[in-house]
Amino acid sequence: MPNAEKSGLSSNQLGGRRGRSSIACATRKLITWEYFRCVKETVLAFPGDLQSNFDRMLPSLNSIISMKYGMTRTAARCRAATVEAFKRHIRMAAGTSKETYQHKSGDVRLGGEIQGKPDNMQLWAMESSLLLKLHEEHCRGVELKDPMGNILSRRTGDAYVDDKDTLASAPETNTIQEGVDNMQHHAQFWAILITLVGQAFAFHKCFWQGLSWMVLGGY
Repeated sequence: MPNAEKSGLSSNQLGGRRGRSSIACATRKLITWEYFRCVKETVLAFPGDLQSNFDRMLPSLNSIISMKYGMTRTAARCRAATVEAFKRHIRMAAGTSKETYQHKSGDVRLGGEIQGKPDNMQLWAMESSLLLKLHEEHCRGVELKDPMGNILSRRTGDAYVDDKDTLASAPETNTIQEGVDNMQHHAQFWAILITLVGQAFAFHKCFWQGLSWMVLGGY
């Protein structure tokens, strides 16, 4: 992780990294909503949770990304071989199975990094950082400016591990319709990015929310 941090991870991922916390992520969300309430501008959010995030991660892809961020080839091969040799139990409501299943030579490789493995948080921090940077390049997100216009904070969302609030605003017309259109684009683009790396939304945990303003009597 120190090498990854030096390489420049996305500032919008606050999970799985030293010196960052869920409290910091929640505070950023609170400040964002308070800012748009004070300036009376439209803002929308799409909180999206991923389904079985660590179980859907692709070990081969994680090896490539880890080496991009500084892991040695030897360490990456050792990690991949260890994951491939895992004997996996099945946990159900009735209990945990005594029998196991595992990869065998010649079979299709099993995906998933397995829940509870200690390096999962760091692996996802690196993988999601690439996705967040792509999202930032192709979506406008929201902009927060200081009263003098000298300081600008721009981002497309706040992520804590696999929970991400995608953000959108309406900079041209300040209408809810423009905000909804932008949010639809931003959320769809994020859905495409996570699908490319084997992830999927847990739709029962996803929703959208918005704040907009209607002028009455000139105010």
